[in-house]
Amino acid sequence: MNRQTSLLSLLMGAAAAAGLAWLVMNRPPTNPNLATALLLLALAVTGLLAPLLSWLHRRIPFGGRPPSGRAALRQALLLGLTAVLLAILQLRGLLDGTLVLGVLALAALIEVFAQSRRAQP
Repeated sequence: MNRQTSLLSLLMGAAAAAGLAWLVMNRPPTNPNLATALLLLALAVTGLLAPLLSWLHRRIPFGGRPPSGRAALRQALLLGLTAVLLAILQLRGLLDGTLVLGVLALAALIEVFAQSRRAQP
């Protein structure tokens, strides 16, 4: 992930976070507003985490492989979708500590499968 992509990702995340804050504070909780809020949550988490994960990949080479911007973006998207899933579970009143750990373990397992598939020739 180069500098321009990181900057654009950061701007997208900040704009989505600002839009999410505005939506939560100024609009009633209807179904279209909820769907928009969940989309903005996914965009905010993905946009803000992608540069951080890209920086982390450059500093700590996982498995001795060269850093990949695609891997950082994939992991940020996976964490964004995880945040949306946790928000939905919280809104439904189903979220507890064990379920949080289970969802995070599932996200880690998906990433391990994606990494192992990439490693094969």
